[in-house]
Amino acid sequence: MSGPLAGLRVLDLSIMAAGPWTGALLGELGAEVIKVEPPAGDGTRWVQPLQRGMGTNYISMNVNKRGTILDLKDAAGRQAALDIAARCDVLVQNFRVGAIDRLGLGYDAVRKVNPRLVYCSISGFGGTGPLARERCADFIMQAFSGFARINGSGGTEAEAFRFTGYLDLTTATVATEAILAALLDREQTGEGQHVDVSMLEAALEIQYNRVAEMLIADQAAAPMGSQNPAFAPDRAYATVDRDVFVSVRDQRGWRALCAAIGQPELADRPELATNRLRVANRELLDEVLEPAFAAKPAIWWLRALRRAGVAAGLGQYLETFRHHGQVIQNEMIAEIDTRWGPVMVGGLPWKFSQTPCQVTPPPEPGGDTEAVLKETGSTPRQVTITSKVTGIAPPETAAAPKELA
Repeated sequence: MSGPLAGLRVLDLSIMAAGPWTGALLGELGAEVIKVEPPAGDGTRWVQPLQRGMGTNYISMNVNKRGTILDLKDAAGRQAALDIAARCDVLVQNFRVGAIDRLGLGYDAVRKVNPRLVYCSISGFGGTGPLARERCADFIMQAFSGFARINGSGGTEAEAFRFTGYLDLTTATVATEAILAALLDREQTGEGQHVDVSMLEAALEIQYNRVAEMLIADQAAAPMGSQNPAFAPDRAYATVDRDVFVSVRDQRGWRALCAAIGQPELADRPELATNRLRVANRELLDEVLEPAFAAKPAIWWLRALRRAGVAAGLGQYLETFRHHGQVIQNEMIAEIDTRWGPVMVGGLPWKFSQTPCQVTPPPEPGGDTEAVLKETGSTPRQVTITSKVTGIAPPETAAAPKELA
């Protein structure tokens, strides 16, 4: 592997999304990532949609890894995991709080065999508190953290759940940041440490500006559709064919917009003269702008607004966005060959001039078990090696282990 983390080894004991994506990000940065699945398999194997029997979430969340299967409830399996951890720099796990300690693989136990290990625990609600041991998933955290309440159409109380793993992926990003910081600290102290990350804390972090509005300005966070709570006009407007996103942040932009829609006199209308007034009078503002934008197609507006110097963009769909020249030339989408055929996944989110990174295919579940055990000092004969599983689990067994968050 190449990348700034080349030479580091990661033990990934997690399943589903937040933990596995943390491991994948470390792998994309060049680390060797060993994914350990339970005999029942990672639950994303059977999450729809599938490609040739394998869940696309599993494929995308486990790029840049090696695949092993160990039964951590079995003494030999636990010892094998400890043997691997003793030779790793990072361990990532998202078991429910307390469960991994009962298996003998908690931080205190693992630290005895590897005091330099950076041990990252990912949970739903955090390691302490009344909800610490509660099970969690992305849609649960969307509700609990208030994320669902501040998204959706303006003027409604309906919650807008987004089944995209949005908070799972945010949690993985926060966990990766914390792991890198702990690795940097290890360079100074020679000692590893326990890194505790929760979905709840990550959900608050991604909503930081809205939290500030509520706690500092005492402004209730409410769904506003595509509108920006601090500026107006700053939202999507329907045209003859597609939505155009328009953003006005200062008086120059406001006057330019008024000229572009053919109503320069609007700039001096008393009720809309400043941004503060436009924010307070959004309904009046939209009574003028909505019919103006609805009269012409999106491409006409994009050209007119860009000529006027007004920030504007087309509302893209992923199906078309992926073919845009900007995306292609910057390799923002990666095509990889997998055990289940060629697939398209997200490209690298960063580029390094001296230590280039790459996206590699996910492993066949359990395909590297024997090799990893030999490399890390475990005798394969002592461990029950579960047969490789190349597709989804049977419906009667398709359930995540209870210990996992």
